[in-house]
Amino acid sequence: MKPEEFLNIVKSRGNVSSALKIGTIPNTYVTGRPTVMFDGESIASTRTYPYLSSYAPVANDRVLIVAVGHGGVILGKII
Repeated sequence: MKPEEFLNIVKSRGNVSSALKIGTIPNTYVTGRPTVMFDGESIASTRTYPYLSSYAPVANDRVLIVAVGHGGVILGKII
């Protein structure tokens, strides 16, 4: 995703907090598209999430997700 596309998504939402979410990749993650345990929830999502090519998911990573359509894309690890 290009930076301009990301900014357009955020602007179209009108509220950055609804466009961005924070979560953790479960400790059971091994490979492929990971599920995410979003902050404030007690169980991991059943949906798996794509991620940017510059990020390689690892179990227990804290991640930033941008909402896109009915799902989202993991932007990367929060350090």
